[in-house]
Amino acid sequence: MKTTFAVILSALTASISAVPLEARQAQQVTFALSNDQSGAYAGVTFPADGTDKSIKALYGGTSVGASGSVLASSAQLTAFPQSIHCTLWNNGVALGTFTADHTYVDLDGNPAVAIPVNLDGGIINCSA
Repeated sequence: MKTTFAVILSALTASISAVPLEARQAQQVTFALSNDQSGAYAGVTFPADGTDKSIKALYGGTSVGASGSVLASSAQLTAFPQSIHCTLWNNGVALGTFTADHTYVDLDGNPAVAIPVNLDGGIINCSA
């Protein structure tokens, strides 16, 4: 009986550890956009799986997309794993890279003013 239990336990352990990394659930990240002129703010949680995600699809139905366009003056990681790495792109131009140590970007490039940027052509890509 002890031998059978040991064999079953070994087989079970081997099958659990053999699950491919792709089949394991991706860690989650929460990324927020703010429009400091209108006061709109929206945080969206999505998998940090290394795929491009459309800003318009993620935020179009939120307060920062209420005008029909996604308008934001800043972006911030608000919940994330320590190994996070995200890049925000808009129309092919990198607006910012986000990590556990660098969680905030002023999108208009001037911290003295709050000019919303149209992010309808934006994508976010995060991996952990």
